[in-house]
Amino acid sequence: MSTEIDFKSLWGREKASAPDVSEILAKANRLNYCSRRKIWMCNIVLSLTIIVLAMIWWHLHPRLITTKIGLTLMICAMVIFIITTNQLSPLLAKADMQTDTNTFLLQMIRIKHKQEFINKTITTIYFLMLCVGLGLYFIEYISRGNWVFQLCVYGITLTFLAINWFYINARSVRKQRKAINEIIVKLEEVNRQMGSGT
Repeated sequence: MSTEIDFKSLWGREKASAPDVSEILAKANRLNYCSRRKIWMCNIVLSLTIIVLAMIWWHLHPRLITTKIGLTLMICAMVIFIITTNQLSPLLAKADMQTDTNTFLLQMIRIKHKQEFINKTITTIYFLMLCVGLGLYFIEYISRGNWVFQLCVYGITLTFLAINWFYINARSVRKQRKAINEIIVKLEEVNRQMGSGT
């Protein structure tokens, strides 16, 4: 019976059980690319919306102070959201094969914390300011109609905002959290197997 250890076969088995780092980095890069694209789309849509709101203010000349406050709140909500989400962009840098897995793991954890802050705090502030702003803005124009019209407009607006907040936003946040958590778990596993720890 041979007492020699076949290091080559042991190394091959260990390598096979370890997750493929290039695959993990590629998946992380795809996720970061999608996040950057969403940020740019959000920037474009919100910037156009701000321009439309400014044009409404300029051309319709609202008389009531509530309308002006409402427009101001909506514009401020969008500006705050744009500024905060753009702070995430530098963290979404593309990783290459020379990137240290531990460094990349720490970067993904920072991205996760920043996204959680945006999803919990900033998005809540955004929706609250938007709701209050819309409510105040509508006072001047909806008060001209009867109570059925007023009820319909406020009901449709609140329903639309509720669907966005409780369904679309919640679903998007869950999907985003799941994707980044999968990458973090795989990177932690790679670091454990390489003995670098986290």
